[in-house]
Amino acid sequence: MLKKISLAVSLLLSFSLLSTSAWADKLVLSPPQQAYLQQHPVISLCIDPNWLPYEKLTEQGDYIGLVAQYISLFESRLGIKMDVVKTDNWQQSQQLYQTGGCDLVSALNKTIDRSRYLNFTQAYIESPAVLVLNESNVSDEALVDLAGKSLAMVSGYVYESRLQQQYPGIQVIPVTNMEEALQKVATGEVDATIGPLFLSFTLTQELGLANLKIVGNTEYRDAFRIGVQKDNPILLNIMEQVVASLTAEDHSQLRRDWAKQR
Repeated sequence: MLKKISLAVSLLLSFSLLSTSAWADKLVLSPPQQAYLQQHPVISLCIDPNWLPYEKLTEQGDYIGLVAQYISLFESRLGIKMDVVKTDNWQQSQQLYQTGGCDLVSALNKTIDRSRYLNFTQAYIESPAVLVLNESNVSDEALVDLAGKSLAMVSGYVYESRLQQQYPGIQVIPVTNMEEALQKVATGEVDATIGPLFLSFTLTQELGLANLKIVGNTEYRDAFRIGVQKDNPILLNIMEQVVASLTAEDHSQLRRDWAKQR
């Protein structure tokens, strides 16, 4: 158990919140950008409604999670409201942004497919993707060991297509969210799952799945960015500036604020 905890803690150290500028508290928008925000005081936002600790839409309609903390800061700096578009799952949110149903997407990896619909800011949160196994599994240590075995994968995750191409021998079992994936591993229904380190570690602890183990980093890594509809370059430039305005202190304060709300 000590070894498992030590590994998880060391992995958590590689979870990074990115800061790109020292002048970040001096966000200066151009007159056209300011005019755009005045004309658009409410901007629609697509999220993953069940993706804690990053984000979640509660039954009461509250938007919570670490990413929600960032969105709140962005709203404050820009003087606007980002209105969450309600969906039941990430798959619905994907369909929504693909059809122009929201102006922004809160946090997602940049891919060729997604770039058909969205432009992206620089990343503001990064995290390695890790392999999670049942602790009774003592033979597997990496994705290459899972040939002929099953792996639960949240439909739409950025590394889904790459994994299927690079490891065709792995049977991918689609699931709706990471919580379902971890529970399937815990019960032995599937052999493994893969997901963001921060998400996998936190959910494992909160769900009390003591028979799971994080065995290490994979070759995949998450770099979460704001997605902006491709036909809106001025909003992209605004969001790029507000993301670039984040300082190391901003990141630290947001983490502290998030931790207090848990």
